[in-house]
Amino acid sequence: MAETKLRKYKCSVCGYVIEIEGELPEDFTCPLCGMSRDYFEEIVE
Repeated sequence: MAETKLRKYKCSVCGYVIEIEGELPEDFTCPLCGMSRDYFEEIVE
């Protein structure tokens, strides 16, 4: 069974972090501050 790779993204405005498979959807907005996905940066560990 293959492991699914979760990716973490952090909002550069409010600091909200989301873990999802793959990339953020085009229409994603931060649930805390409402900023678009353009304000999210991938957290590389």
